[in-house]
Amino acid sequence: MYARTGRGRNTTGLPVTDRSGRTIGRIVGREYQKIVVREDQMLRSPPGFGFDAWAMEQLVLPRVDWVTVQCRFNDRHYRISTADFRRYHLAIDRGAGLQYVLPLTYWQETSGAAPAPATPAATVAPAGRPAPAPPVQGRLF
Repeated sequence: MYARTGRGRNTTGLPVTDRSGRTIGRIVGREYQKIVVREDQMLRSPPGFGFDAWAMEQLVLPRVDWVTVQCRFNDRHYRISTADFRRYHLAIDRGAGLQYVLPLTYWQETSGAAPAPATPAATVAPAGRPAPAPPVQGRLF
């Protein structure tokens, strides 16, 4: 089910709820976004993320191209295409209803910080020589 947009919270995208009415993620464009706030919201065996099977089949997977998970406790982002999600998910039921679990090995992982820029080829020194000192910007005024 799609929920009404919440007031005072992140209202970007279309909220997705499970059958009990609890918001479990959002559809933003062609991407499903799930936010994990606490470490205990991540599965330990197998290590990965769980998704409500009914919501994923009925509401999410037919409408998106990417599934993303944002972990706020370790500032990491995980992303996978829906085709790979369908191929590699595991169906489990541990008492909270049928869930799809995708182990961490299948996710593309990035940290929340911007990646470090690549070293330009001009500053790489040949073996046996020290690298040249980087240029220093002096004061302009």
